[in-house]
Amino acid sequence: MDESDEKLLRSVALQNSRAVLLARERAERELLSAKEALGKARDELEKRVQERTAELERANQGLRDLSARLLVLQDEERRRLARELHDSVGQILAALSMNVGVVKAQVHKLDSRGAKAALENIQLVEQASREIRTISHLLHPPLLEIMGLASALRGYVEGFSQRSKIEVDLKIPSDFDRLPEVLELAVFRMVQECLTNIHRHSGSATATIRIQREGGHLVVQVIDRGKGMPKEKQHESTVAGPSGVGFAGMRERLRQLGGTLEIQSDGNGTIVSAILKVD
Repeated sequence: MDESDEKLLRSVALQNSRAVLLARERAERELLSAKEALGKARDELEKRVQERTAELERANQGLRDLSARLLVLQDEERRRLARELHDSVGQILAALSMNVGVVKAQVHKLDSRGAKAALENIQLVEQASREIRTISHLLHPPLLEIMGLASALRGYVEGFSQRSKIEVDLKIPSDFDRLPEVLELAVFRMVQECLTNIHRHSGSATATIRIQREGGHLVVQVIDRGKGMPKEKQHESTVAGPSGVGFAGMRERLRQLGGTLEIQSDGNGTIVSAILKVD
């Protein structure tokens, strides 16, 4: 190989090296540009995710605020209806009862059909009065405001047991103090809802209610020995639902007060536990 051939080879090699170097530099620039574009895309995506997350949180907070307001309105409406039933319908029935009492005193002056109708009217008025009192107390128990949670629960449990034939054991300290009104109402509604579910669905012949203070918390448990809750119902109870309906409404009411609700259920029964912070 003469000198000219060597020069040609060196020239070709040099050109190849320059071409490789240029290709590498171009690839590095393209890679750097792609990384910058990817970084910008990632930052934009994170920004959008944060914006959507903030929007979702605002929407959820709006729903929680609306749910809280609906619960307050529901309680106010129950209280209003209870008072209306007691003050208006109750008074009318009381007056009617006095009138039929006058008729009863003179029933001997009526024929057999008239006497029978008069006595039946007396029984119907008494039955209507009992029903009105029951409905009024279920809507808003008067003892809750006057005597507090312990007395209200004792009265409600006694009436519930008589109506449902379910034996309920209420375990609450004899020296149980008054709580803020919103807490007492929340606990009463929880117990009311749980006992209603036991009567309708569990098939349990007994129920136990335990209420006690543990440190700075109030612990409420409602226990039955029924057939338990189906898995799908347990799942539904853990997610948001219509305000005031079943466990979803119960959970939301407690959440508004900083409390929690837990449900344990199997074929041997169900335990519903609530924990609320108290001073």
